Amino acid sequence: MRIIYTLLALLYSFSSLAQLKHRIIFIGDAGEVNHEQEMLIPKAAALVVPNKTIAFFLGDNIYPTGMGLPGDADRERTEKILKSQFLPMREAGAPVYFIPGNHDWDRMSKRGLEKIRAQGAFLEAQKDSLLQLVPKNGCPDPVEIQVSENAVIITFDSEWFVFTHARSSADITCACTTEKQVFARIKDLLAKNKDKQVFLTAHHPLRTYGVHGGYYSWKDHIFPLRVAHHKLYIPLPIIGSLYPALRNTLLLNPEDMGHQLYKNYMQGMREVIQTHPNVIFISGHDHGLQLIEDPDFLQVVSGSGAKSTYLKKGHDALYTYENQGFVTLDEMENGTTEITFYTIQDGQVSAAYSYSKPFTTKESAKD
Repeated sequence: MRIIYTLLALLYSFSSLAQLKHRIIFIGDAGEVNHEQEMLIPKAAALVVPNKTIAFFLGDNIYPTGMGLPGDADRERTEKILKSQFLPMREAGAPVYFIPGNHDWDRMSKRGLEKIRAQGAFLEAQKDSLLQLVPKNGCPDPVEIQVSENAVIITFDSEWFVFTHARSSADITCACTTEKQVFARIKDLLAKNKDKQVFLTAHHPLRTYGVHGGYYSWKDHIFPLRVAHHKLYIPLPIIGSLYPALRNTLLLNPEDMGHQLYKNYMQGMREVIQTHPNVIFISGHDHGLQLIEDPDFLQVVSGSGAKSTYLKKGHDALYTYENQGFVTLDEMENGTTEITFYTIQDGQVSAAYSYSKPFTTKESAKD
């Protein structure tokens, strides 16, 4: 009987691949080489379908403070972290795109602009046109990547919106220099691709039920030092509850949704997105896997390439998973997008949840 089930599964897999138009592999927050990361990335690379796959790393590509600058003691270490991500994908034949996250900007510190440019320069030094950091040069500029005649990726640097140090320099000119210009450019690209499926990608999500969204587990209240290191299980039950409360009020962090800079980012993006019926927003940032159904868009969070944190099973959450994993989005011949979440369970990486999103026509959007 087991042989029959295996054969049926293989037949289903072959049938699905025959209907596959294009695949995008999304891995976020994979910038630390550890056991889980070393399990996930080869498995993801094994899912590359020749000439039909793009690999996308969703920011926080290098922990803890981004690319080492020339002469820095951690330069070699940070180079190896990037290589651990792109080499398996390039060897499998997939183009690879990295987008910036807050840790790539020097963990939101003063050398952020210098470090994100260093990451881009290192990738350019590989002399591989199918290996890129987008957007380039620490600019926020929205970038359009054609997936097929019916689907497109639009990506931009969301850290630029919440970064509180220097975001530009006199030697490099960006196409967009204000938040309004970025929103306007995204709106133009959405209008240009109004009849296509749009995969809108940025490090910072618009919806999340994780820590960056203000949600904490009982462990965060009892063992607050785990924020500094995940193995610091030192019980501080009363004092521990102060950390979540203060982080959501007096100690607001621009990387959290409660901060005004993040609120401005979310509001501007929502105003832009609601004009397009076929947007899937894909992000990292919170360290887990999430699928959230919003009235204006579908939010995918793939932020557990190397780390994991608490996730609440929120009202609009179709799926949440608190440990390491990644996501594939398959554009099918019939216009449907098949979203599959891959997780580590019992020492194996396997598909854990799938969701089908049909393409919405103008007529059905009006109904």
